[in-house]
Amino acid sequence: MVKIWDLPTRIFHWLLVSLVLFLIYSGSWDDGLMQWHFYSGYLLSGLLLFRILWGVAGTRYARFCSFVLSPFKGFSYLKSVAKGNPEHFYGHNPAGSIMVVMLILLLILQATSGLVTSDEVLWEGPFYASVSEQLASLGAEIHHTVQLILQWLIGLHVLGVIVHSIVSKETLVASMFSGRKKDAGNAIPREPVNPIALIVCSGLSAGWVYYLFGLPV
Repeated sequence: MVKIWDLPTRIFHWLLVSLVLFLIYSGSWDDGLMQWHFYSGYLLSGLLLFRILWGVAGTRYARFCSFVLSPFKGFSYLKSVAKGNPEHFYGHNPAGSIMVVMLILLLILQATSGLVTSDEVLWEGPFYASVSEQLASLGAEIHHTVQLILQWLIGLHVLGVIVHSIVSKETLVASMFSGRKKDAGNAIPREPVNPIALIVCSGLSAGWVYYLFGLPV
């Protein structure tokens, strides 16, 4: 086994999963949780800020420069999976790289639009009163539409993980808990986490969340 995913990346991943599931539930099925929906959105924005910073300053496989973002390579990889002979990648495979970037970008759009929207009953985003009615209306439309897109993409992401795990006989979920993958040869283990980079990235993200929680809802 070889070390691939660092601890900050793994913690980010599972916190993101938990928050997104709660946000979908509280935003669609339980109006009584709307205040917590807003607060969870604040935490989500902080997590996303951390992941963007960590994608620059983090360890080898967490950095965005390690992602394979070629649609052609992504399609070729999916074809190899369909044939039952996928190429081995230690970090994100080409299809996974594209999916991760799409999810992050859409979640950023979702979190941003939520800051300027209202539930039209009691709760308002912290910047709702600072934007025009037209922009707030656009934000609400984006927030609703992106949520539906995210649900489909998350479903595809989970399906992709299941299929990949079956075809490659490599449990991706276990890897995201342990941080390790099977060494298939010529592996380059990730370097140790830089504590200064971690403190800076975490501090900036925590500062942003602290600022949002100080605003009226």
